[in-house]
Amino acid sequence: MKTRLDYFYRYLPLSHEDRGRQLYVIAGGYSLIPAGVPYPPAKHPVDHNLTWNRGRTLSEYQIVYITRGEGEFESEGGGLRRISAGSIFVLFPGVSHRYRPDSRIGWDEYWVAFQGDQVARLLAEYGISAKDPLQVVGVQEYILHEFKQVAEELRGERVGYQQIIAARVIQIMANMNAAVRRKEFEGTSILRVIEKAKSLLGEQVELNVNVEQLASSLHVGYSWFRRMFRKYVGMPPSQYQLQVRLNRARELLRNSSLSVAAIAEQAGFGSSYYLARVFRRKFGKTPTTFRKKGSREN
Repeated sequence: MKTRLDYFYRYLPLSHEDRGRQLYVIAGGYSLIPAGVPYPPAKHPVDHNLTWNRGRTLSEYQIVYITRGEGEFESEGGGLRRISAGSIFVLFPGVSHRYRPDSRIGWDEYWVAFQGDQVARLLAEYGISAKDPLQVVGVQEYILHEFKQVAEELRGERVGYQQIIAARVIQIMANMNAAVRRKEFEGTSILRVIEKAKSLLGEQVELNVNVEQLASSLHVGYSWFRRMFRKYVGMPPSQYQLQVRLNRARELLRNSSLSVAAIAEQAGFGSSYYLARVFRRKFGKTPTTFRKKGSREN
């Protein structure tokens, strides 16, 4: 597929209020680089200029998504890596790096630069580090959509755009993490087993499902099932069932006039005492207090 040279970028004027946010966007854009075109196609501010020979070190974070073509990426700690369409990498402040498309092929890249007090925590939460900054997520339209929307907001700079693009950066991080995890399970029997188990645990919320028996009914070993379920869902089967029960209890407290004891029975807690104990530990209040105050703050 042929492409034509096209690029856009914008570095934002930032107010003191912007810089005080937990995450704020500094710049963003895209470059669609055909074969044989010098890279980068345009000059950026001096502190952001990038050449393969000199490399670059930034004071902020960037996420770069390659959606077409091939090239190479090297960073201090991450090493030299060959990259292709579907690769996404994160640049960390103070970490030397360089990247470029293969001149015979070119590439399409979308990027966003950002900073903030909560960025390091968010990246760590999603398992992204300076030692492992490259993720292979595939060319995913839902990820690309977020980058394109960031570019559109940067073009317009309409009221409230900073909050919108900051939220989209968080969405990009979440989508990266989800894409990597989904890729691991695609086309495997694990996906079928876990989805069936989730369905059964959700449908039988009032029953005490024995997880070992559930694994046996799905024709898989218990240890394997528990390990894969946690890896896929983010929690063990027993914790997942408890969360489903709590959600069911909250729904009934909001939308029914049933007694707390009846709700405890329908939600699988057995007794109002057990429901109250678990509910208070999870939400910091009893079911009765939750019902009296209403659901507005939940």
